[in-house]
Amino acid sequence: MQRPSQANLSRRRFIRAVYVPKFCMCYVAAVGDMSLKCRIRRRCRLAAVGKQRLFLEITPPLGRHFPITIQIIKFIKNSTSSSSSMDPADLVGAGLGDAVSKLSDAIIHVIKKTSQFKPNLIQLQNTITRNKPIFDEIEKLIEVLDRPKKEKEMFIAQMEGAEALVLKCERIKWNFYKKYTHALKLDDLNASLLRFCQIDLQLLNTRGILDLLVAKNMQMRMMKGDAGRWSSRAPLLKDVVIGFDDRVRDLKAMVLKVSASGDECSVVVVSAAGGSGKTTLVTMLCHDPAIQEKFGRNIYFATISETPNLKMVVQNLLQSNQAGQKLDFINDDDAINQWGRFLGENKSETLLVLDDVWSDSIIKRFKFKFRGYKILATSRFTFKQFNTYHLQLLSHQDATALFRHSAFSECESEDADISDDLVDKLVKCCKQHPLALSVIGGLLKGADITSWLGMLKNLSDGKQTVLDLEESIPLCLARSLEVFKEESVIKQCYLDLGLFPEDQRIAATMLLDMWVHLYKDDEEGLATMNHLFELSYKNLATLLPIRKHSPVISNYCEDKALVQHDLMRTLAIRLSNQEPIEHRKRLIIHANGQDLPKLPKTIDARLFSISTDERFSLKWNDIQAPKVEVLVLNFMSRTYPLPQFMQSMESLKIIIFTNYGYHFSELQNFPSPQYLSGLTTIRLEHVSISSISTSILELPHLQKLSLIMCKIGNSFTEYTPNKLQSLLEIDIDSCDDLITFPTMLCNLVNLRKLNITNCLELSSLSEEFGKNLSNLEVLRLASCSNLATLPKWIRNMQKLSVIDLTDCLNLLELPGEIGELSSLRMIHMRGCTGLRELPLSVKGLCPLEVVCDEEISLLWTHLTCVKVKLVEEDRFSTFLNITQDYI
Repeated sequence: MQRPSQANLSRRRFIRAVYVPKFCMCYVAAVGDMSLKCRIRRRCRLAAVGKQRLFLEITPPLGRHFPITIQIIKFIKNSTSSSSSMDPADLVGAGLGDAVSKLSDAIIHVIKKTSQFKPNLIQLQNTITRNKPIFDEIEKLIEVLDRPKKEKEMFIAQMEGAEALVLKCERIKWNFYKKYTHALKLDDLNASLLRFCQIDLQLLNTRGILDLLVAKNMQMRMMKGDAGRWSSRAPLLKDVVIGFDDRVRDLKAMVLKVSASGDECSVVVVSAAGGSGKTTLVTMLCHDPAIQEKFGRNIYFATISETPNLKMVVQNLLQSNQAGQKLDFINDDDAINQWGRFLGENKSETLLVLDDVWSDSIIKRFKFKFRGYKILATSRFTFKQFNTYHLQLLSHQDATALFRHSAFSECESEDADISDDLVDKLVKCCKQHPLALSVIGGLLKGADITSWLGMLKNLSDGKQTVLDLEESIPLCLARSLEVFKEESVIKQCYLDLGLFPEDQRIAATMLLDMWVHLYKDDEEGLATMNHLFELSYKNLATLLPIRKHSPVISNYCEDKALVQHDLMRTLAIRLSNQEPIEHRKRLIIHANGQDLPKLPKTIDARLFSISTDERFSLKWNDIQAPKVEVLVLNFMSRTYPLPQFMQSMESLKIIIFTNYGYHFSELQNFPSPQYLSGLTTIRLEHVSISSISTSILELPHLQKLSLIMCKIGNSFTEYTPNKLQSLLEIDIDSCDDLITFPTMLCNLVNLRKLNITNCLELSSLSEEFGKNLSNLEVLRLASCSNLATLPKWIRNMQKLSVIDLTDCLNLLELPGEIGELSSLRMIHMRGCTGLRELPLSVKGLCPLEVVCDEEISLLWTHLTCVKVKLVEEDRFSTFLNITQDYI
């Protein structure tokens, strides 16, 4: 062998090598002036400078194969090139054909080196030769179809393993046992390789050809324009979006979450009222890098609206109209089926965004069971069968940032006269609603300080509302009502919410009192709760959380309340005010100051609401209101004289008086009973009733009396003729000065429901309690923590079916006479921690259901005819329920 010339040595770097047991790569070495293709063992490591020796297999141009130890010379491209060594990984042949060729070369080499395994190796070489065209074809398909690298790596690994097994034949000399076992391994290798070629490779080849045909077919259809381009794009963001980064992150987590079954189409619905930013949120999500990486071009965006044309929707999804031709569908079903067919052909992870959906049936029609197919929808409504992302209002910080962005130009500095306090007050007037913030900020853009102050004064004094300033706001919000018929009950229920002040809880029982009379709802509250749930699903109001195990005892509306966003409330008032004031069905008056606005002499309203603050001068207009059936008075003053025109309300059935101030309010000028002869329902909240209690006792047609957080004092204790012969229900809640049940209310012979709840100072029910309450069916004493026992006269309540003693912490015993209640079917006793034993008479209470915690259940276990229902205390819900009373 010739040595390299001295001239060549000056341009080359020497690296010696050491023997390693496995081939892996090709290298170019120099022997003299001749370049030879060499194979180098896999586990060796080349160094820039070293004295290692490599055992090489060299294939000379003459075709001879012989081992030789040589110097490997790395050619330097130029005198300034780096002197670092070449990484073998850079020289590894990545092709599947190369791996097969290496295996074939190794077999030929070993056959020539040794004859011990010649039959086995010849058989293996024949298998390789016959199937090499398949390997070449598969390699081409992998490249054309851009299949995952793992597929090619799997085949190369198979070939490398076979090559290693073949080369091992050289090292087996005289060990007959090893010869035998290795021959078996070669036979197994041949059989395995044969199966691999005949089954796995054939299947892969078929799949590749089919995929290629599909791709070609799609390409041809795109070129011909008969099916359009299979792509769609989300709309671009028109402006800077503020306050949505965290929302995009949370929504993205919901969208990317894999469904439980893995192959089901997962659906997420973004739900919020109009103008809240739903479309903006999903548009931002479509442009999120993580979403783009996962779905790529397979993000499809369609606007549905109230009356969608599904044929047009699918046509827009599947066709860019680039070729001027349109898809033709027979009907909506055909269009949806074409969309499903496209999903089946596409076989890629797909995100379909359906914006402004008005019915869950639309989402259901677009659902198909394809792995990786997801639907993201926006709606003004809530669809309970789908995962829902409730889009909340902006935080005050984000609302302020959005308002500033809308009100001030980017290229101009803020006006020094416009203080942060002024901006903050205007932001509060917009109620943190994105649409209102953008519109009002835009109206003030470039305006001087006087315009800003004038806007604040008009909004603060109630002379204008946000909805009056820009027509686009009420139009956007009012679209949510288009699903209701004009005179539908649910629309009337929504408009009724405008009778109550802004930023206040509305008790469900308060609405129940009204709607039983106005819309013939059932007294149990089922219809009322259905109305409230529907209003909540339509994002027209929000039901507040309730106790986890809240029992239904007196009615389904107990302990439930809702709130309404101020813009939705303002919209309800605006819609109620469309008719002339004297002809309005629902007359809503706000007096934010000393005097009421001027009213016509006579009004035709059926519902009349007046809201005043602590500045009210207490002067009433002289009007006639003969058709008013529901009177709602919302006030804040410590002394509140009732309006004289109550005497003209011949049709009055329901009065709801609520003091939202800090101190109890003293009601004055209560009309004589002769003017209130038709009154059926009284609800008083946070007022002192001592001055009107005598008048209440003289109302012959009164059916329901509710006293909420009232100051009772000595009311109903003096002897007064009791004419409440029609009274069916009494609700007394959170009246802290109630120590004993008033004697004058113990002879209500027709009373059916008595609810005394959260009266912490109530210690007894008086000795007369029960003597004449023979028709009582429901007795609630929940959360009366100071109550120690029940009176013995309870035996006279033979129609009593339900007793609620929940959280009566100091209740020490039940009266022995309780066993005589033949109609008793249920007792609620959760939280009666002071009770240690039961009277023996409870054995006669069969059948009976007891709702209690584990501790109380131990007292009832010996009674086989008693069904015990365990309810563990939900401390968080209890805390939530308590704190809501102070919101």
